[in-house]
Amino acid sequence: MTLNDDKLEVGVSGVTYFGLVITSSGLRADPHKVQAISDMPPSSIKAEVQTILCMVNYLSKFAPNVAEIISPMRAILNKDVEIAWDKPQITSFKKVKEVLTRSPGPILSSYDPTKDLTLQVDVSKYGLVAVLLQDDKSVAYASKSLTTSEINYAQIEKEMYAIVFGCTRFHQYIYGRSIRVETDHKPLITIMKKSLLDAPARLQRMILRLQRYELDVVHLPGKCIPVADTLSRKFLSDTYPGLSDSFKAQVHMFFSSLPITDRKLEEIEKATLSDSQFDILKSVILEGWPQSRSECPTQILEF
Repeated sequence: MTLNDDKLEVGVSGVTYFGLVITSSGLRADPHKVQAISDMPPSSIKAEVQTILCMVNYLSKFAPNVAEIISPMRAILNKDVEIAWDKPQITSFKKVKEVLTRSPGPILSSYDPTKDLTLQVDVSKYGLVAVLLQDDKSVAYASKSLTTSEINYAQIEKEMYAIVFGCTRFHQYIYGRSIRVETDHKPLITIMKKSLLDAPARLQRMILRLQRYELDVVHLPGKCIPVADTLSRKFLSDTYPGLSDSFKAQVHMFFSSLPITDRKLEEIEKATLSDSQFDILKSVILEGWPQSRSECPTQILEF
């Protein structure tokens, strides 16, 4: 093993990496990144304002209410709005600097793969939030605003969407292990215990998206999940691009979860291979469906 003297630090209580300070207690924001925001003057160029907001959003993991504070600044980025640093924008800019430079800053606990994980989710009228916890300490949290179409979802759909958002955002933490999910929306528990076919189409797609995870969804009153309940009302305005195709769910290798013996599975495979209708259907799927129904083989018209 070869070590680089220029990149090696020995006997230190923390190291700085990619805008974060990693310590034995957890993560905190890099003071140099915070100072960079503190030193930034107001700009009359939209691109520069966008840069400021990008840096603020990056550090928002340490100041979850920052999205609400910078709302006046976001407003001047609209296409048809000329940049004008009026009192609301100036006040917002000063306030966000105060929040981010406050000492001591908040610390996110380090993730421990040997400890149980809890995912708390909650939804407000215009936003949703997911908080990842271990031993009741925050490991990570994320929030987003809902798009115009998402705002019109039924409440149970928003609540399910919050779980999808949390699992997608924290996939690297929760995939392959049992997770406790806490929600204050009791109807979710009922719908997730029913057959998939009994759920509305949109909920079906969301539930399919969650099939890869081992979730134990439990109901708790909002007062018992105060972090998620509070943050859902102070969400980030930027939507999460990873969810743009969140409802294009597919099932792969479902047989691995069938509660049957290997012998029975072998019988199913043989019966499938001897099914002439299946052979035609498989060929059409692989080669592409005809342009019109009239060109489709009569044996698979029902599909």
